[in-house]
Amino acid sequence: MDFDSAEKSRSAVTTFLRAEVLAARLEAMTRAEPAVGNLWRSEIALAEVVASVGLEGIRISEGDLLPRIALNGGQDADPTGAELALSVIRVLKAPGDPLARPVQAVRRFERAAGTGKGSGLTTGDEPAGQRLDDAEIEGLFAGVGAGDMPILAAARAAASYAALSQRANPIVERLIFMAVDSSLRGRVGRGTDLEDVLRGLSGRVDAHWVSPPALALSHRQFLAWSPGSEAGLMDLGTGLAQVFEAELGRFALSRDWLRHGQDASQGRGGRSRLADAVQAFATAPVLNSARLAERIGVSVRTALTLLDEMTELGLLKEMTGRRTARIWAVPSLGGRLAVRPFKRTRLQGHAVRPSAEMREMANRHGRDQREASARAMERVFTDLETAIDKASALLVSAQRQ
Repeated sequence: MDFDSAEKSRSAVTTFLRAEVLAARLEAMTRAEPAVGNLWRSEIALAEVVASVGLEGIRISEGDLLPRIALNGGQDADPTGAELALSVIRVLKAPGDPLARPVQAVRRFERAAGTGKGSGLTTGDEPAGQRLDDAEIEGLFAGVGAGDMPILAAARAAASYAALSQRANPIVERLIFMAVDSSLRGRVGRGTDLEDVLRGLSGRVDAHWVSPPALALSHRQFLAWSPGSEAGLMDLGTGLAQVFEAELGRFALSRDWLRHGQDASQGRGGRSRLADAVQAFATAPVLNSARLAERIGVSVRTALTLLDEMTELGLLKEMTGRRTARIWAVPSLGGRLAVRPFKRTRLQGHAVRPSAEMREMANRHGRDQREASARAMERVFTDLETAIDKASALLVSAQRQ
């Protein structure tokens, strides 16, 4: 191995080991404090889905989503983009287990992202040869299991789907990434849409993921999503480590909110339901009065009193600014959901989706090109995994001496 190759290998090992160590810290924190972890993941899910559709050139902000629900679909922003984000966030919050039920999971991801059969978002003009058959989907996760490094295993599965589908829908690739990350970090549900009258903006998160790929690529600069290439993989690992460092601090904000709510509930009369209301928002951080009343078993009038009280305490933010059909959110999510003009960024006009010429070329090359892409991708992951295995062996040997 020449000097440049050795240096590149060491850099890759350092990058991914650092990212995985930070991810493991976040994972441990969410396990130790499940309610705080749910609040944190709820906010990350919202930010990730907006970033994910943004990488496809769809310009929306978190503040564009609430009007689709609160104002019966009326808004100035791109309604198709908002509907796509609302569709994807429901899957992201309950991705299921692609290792146990691969075909069911991936088909659901495809429908949510607008490219699968039965999707209300698809345009029906998908290029031929991009839809994977069931056997190909099952092969995406073959050999993935306990003991694998979650980030690397998730990237490999996403890259395999990308190669076989000819980059038909990178949003699906990122959903696969987060679903595998979730499965390798803990037991997950069956992957069905959880009941949520607010279309994914509320409700608990039934997942264990900690690694948001779209946020990783737009945290400090905007980078292309390309998990099958060496450069793309390194960008992903570096970006994830940066996001994890920031989120370790932000996790404390969710903890502070819960403690503030619990402290405010102390010393109240036995008939006070404030503690129950705080717990309800810890589980579902965006609620209306009817939904809160249903969750804690009180009248709507009592729920409204509790909501006003929590707002005065700084525990909630009222989102709609009107007298009827109001919606409340915990302040961290409320700040993201607040309706505001979308600011154009230097990402404007950038899209990861291949151009029409690239798609046409990919179709001409057909299966040969898909196999060549898969072989190139496999070499990238094999080289990185080999380097990590060697580094791990050296660490074990040094510890024994």
